[in-house]
Amino acid sequence: MKTHFRQTPHPVHPEITRAQAEELLKLPTGEARLRSAWEKREEIIKLEVADPYRFGWEAEHWVHARKLLEKSDELGIFGGNRSGKTEFCAKIAVEKMLEIPNARVWCFHTTHQSSLQVQQPAVYKYLPLEYKKIKRSKVTNVSYTQKNGFSDNTLVLPNRAQMTFMNYAQNRQVIEGAEVDLVWTDEFCPADWLETLRFRTATRSGKILISFTPIEGYTMTVKDLLAGHEVT
Repeated sequence: MKTHFRQTPHPVHPEITRAQAEELLKLPTGEARLRSAWEKREEIIKLEVADPYRFGWEAEHWVHARKLLEKSDELGIFGGNRSGKTEFCAKIAVEKMLEIPNARVWCFHTTHQSSLQVQQPAVYKYLPLEYKKIKRSKVTNVSYTQKNGFSDNTLVLPNRAQMTFMNYAQNRQVIEGAEVDLVWTDEFCPADWLETLRFRTATRSGKILISFTPIEGYTMTVKDLLAGHEVT
């Protein structure tokens, strides 16, 4: 292949092989068809980077997870590191904000620093492109930096949907009294926190996402989630 057909590596979208290119180039319009195939692949990858909310690739099991969440109040996602748990939950959290005017979404992590390093970048990644550049108003406030995360650990969209980032190192009283449409607890959520959060989602028929890497094995939270269930 010629140098100007240099291909961007991607873990899902396969590169055009030399054999495929050579077969195309045998045809009268082969070079044009090869260029078209190359440009299409490069455009898909660029769109995925620029706006992963609309154009990002999704694993097949995400479809199954979405269906489970539709039918259930809680969805526990247990898996190893780098298995996509954070990516899935961040996108669901953003979707909920866009779908429900005046939605309230809470995101929890172990500490404030782990929230800055893990949850907040993932949520920012999945914000639609236009919201990453949106101007601040009396309602809208989407201000993010890599160093400090979202300003005041919150963001508000034009439809008044608000997402707040909290952590388990805080006093549990910070979650008393409010009503929430979606809660995302990442990593080890203490069992007493989970019980309190269930009350916060009850009045709005809210959902709870529990993503967890079970490094410490069978914790009280895992026991609570699996109690009375049958493994299929």
